[in-house]
Amino acid sequence: RRRDRRVRASRWQSVPRLVARVGAMAWMLPGLREEAKSPWHKKREKGLNLAARAAPLPEYDALQDVHLKHLWNQPSIKQSLQTAGFMDESGRPVDVDAHRRKLYVIEQELAQADRVERHRALEKERRLRDRQVLAKRQEAQELHMQHVHQIRDDRRRKREERRAAFEASAAANISAPIGGSRSAGSLSGAGAASLQRLPPKA
Repeated sequence: RRRDRRVRASRWQSVPRLVARVGAMAWMLPGLREEAKSPWHKKREKGLNLAARAAPLPEYDALQDVHLKHLWNQPSIKQSLQTAGFMDESGRPVDVDAHRRKLYVIEQELAQADRVERHRALEKERRLRDRQVLAKRQEAQELHMQHVHQIRDDRRRKREERRAAFEASAAANISAPIGGSRSAGSLSGAGAASLQRLPPKA
């Protein structure tokens, strides 16, 4: 038991040293040589000058790769590429970058056509709404004129009825006997005089 305790204690005592060693090696890149120690080597390292220049990497086009030609010639893949627009009907690859301006112009024309069609539909709806409003206004005007004509006809009819009633009452007053001793000639003269005193008709 004492021996086991000593082994365990020695293991636990070696853990901090292992951690310290790993921490010291953590900043070093694996597989590289150590830093130069002599001043001459350090001077040579600081004076290192490379004449390399930044250059763009060559572009890779998979459709132009001769080693993949057998893959693009397969019927299913060829049909899918033609559907996506990467190949024309003859099977030649299409340069999307070269035709990008043309595609942009086509998209702009399609968008403009959509705007024109939308404006045309809105203009058609506006004209239809204006025609409906004008039809309702005309119908309301006709109903108003019919009401006005009906009121005028009613007033004219009432006025004629009042005039007829007035004339009938005037005729009844003329034909009624004024006294028993008067003769027919005196009655006719009195009737003529009363007719002359009647107000003129409106």
